[in-house]
Amino acid sequence: MEGQLRRPDTPLVTSALASLREVITLLPLSSGNRLPSETDLADRLGISRPVLRQALEVLKQEGLIEARKGSGTYKSASAPPVMAYGTPENLSDLGDCLRFRMVVESAAAALAAQRADATNISAIRHSVEAMENNSDKYSVALEMDMAFHLSVARAAHSRYYEMTLEFLMPHILFGLKLGRQMKAVSPNSTSKRVANEHRAILTAIESRDADQAADKMKEHLSSGIERIFGNRSW
Repeated sequence: MEGQLRRPDTPLVTSALASLREVITLLPLSSGNRLPSETDLADRLGISRPVLRQALEVLKQEGLIEARKGSGTYKSASAPPVMAYGTPENLSDLGDCLRFRMVVESAAAALAAQRADATNISAIRHSVEAMENNSDKYSVALEMDMAFHLSVARAAHSRYYEMTLEFLMPHILFGLKLGRQMKAVSPNSTSKRVANEHRAILTAIESRDADQAADKMKEHLSSGIERIFGNRSW
């Protein structure tokens, strides 16, 4: 619809958006509000140019940045304040993020069990099934992992859960990658285990069991702590 803000197409674009918002927030005065080049941004954020361009287009529509022909891309003079959680600096940050997510996402899962419509449940189910069918494909499994959590947040039908997850996406992506790299378990095995945990949350949401959905989400994120730190009480 004309005049409507474009929604991020994939979790990778959502993650890129959160990272770009942080870049905009931390622009030094010496930059004159000019963003680094696309090549530099893609390298710094570890993303492809197509994903970067999609994210930049969303920020243009939001009025946060503007392109000046022959000069580059700049932070808009009228840009509203940007919310950013920053980047995780150490394992302690990552542990704090996971514990924060346990509170937020378990509540979102409970609301999703009460409020999710057919479209929401279809989106959650798609991410679960795609992860189950592609557990041996690292990049697909990673993206479907992020898609699952965003879909549950959206199914809560409260923009604050969705917004929080979107801003946390760089932290979530960092944790997902680390969880698949630190333990002496193949990424394929980890993805299968995660997919099973996602399936249990989906089942609770489909059954409209809010308490079970919250418990399964909390259990899932506790398992994430265990996958990274070796125990759930770290």
